[in-house]
Amino acid sequence: MRNVDFIINLNEIDSTQTLAKQIVKSGKILKWGKTLIIARRQLCGRGQGDNKWSSNYGGLYFSYIFETDEEKLKEVINLSVRFAEVVKKILEEYGIDCIIKNPNDVYAKTTKGYKKISGILIETIPFNGKRYVIVGVGVNFTNRIDDEFKDIAVTIYDITAKRYSKKKFLEKFFKYSNDILKDFLT
Repeated sequence: MRNVDFIINLNEIDSTQTLAKQIVKSGKILKWGKTLIIARRQLCGRGQGDNKWSSNYGGLYFSYIFETDEEKLKEVINLSVRFAEVVKKILEEYGIDCIIKNPNDVYAKTTKGYKKISGILIETIPFNGKRYVIVGVGVNFTNRIDDEFKDIAVTIYDITAKRYSKKKFLEKFFKYSNDILKDFLT
């Protein structure tokens, strides 16, 4: 995949975002470079603020770490919407009508209105005089939605009755994100 130097694949973790922060703070990021963390399940997936993200097996959950310049940090606020547009574009290729709910969610049209199908979380962290951006993305593919979210969330499978490759989704994500990343990568 473009713009990825090191990949970590995990079966289960508390949160890919938490691990991403640990990787930066430990200094491993200096050796690994642009790092992608993928989990099959998150036990404590999270969204903006303290919002919980339902992260059961069957979904796609990943965090991507890259270095950026301090001067580009003021533009980071736009990153969640830009990455949401990438996710929306891919989902529309699957025939799913989507909207972006600012600042960081993608909602899919269902027979009962729009429901959340994806969330994007952008965080920045300083380390060793440098600044790192962590892009966290969760997409509901075939995962079971927790009861507390059934009225507000939906999966790709719920809408299309088809199974799509998470690997191909990731490949498209990085392909379509190339121009965004060019603006931010050091």
